[in-house]
Amino acid sequence: MTNTAVQADAKQRAKRTFIQGIALDVAVAIAVALLAWLPDADLTSKQAWIILGTSLAKTVLTAVASYVMRLKVRPDQP
Repeated sequence: MTNTAVQADAKQRAKRTFIQGIALDVAVAIAVALLAWLPDADLTSKQAWIILGTSLAKTVLTAVASYVMRLKVRPDQP
């Protein structure tokens, strides 16, 4: 693969990883929203926002790691 092809592949992989991470974050957010029906759940608390921010940061870092790893590690060729 040429360097340009590797970069394009790395971007595509990072994009897919980002979308998968966001999908998981949305699922977690929905689960958290369902907690609103519980009597003592406080979704406007600082702790709830920290958890959401941490989850979103995890998604971004995972996508960046996917991009960097694809650039550094060649997939096995048949």
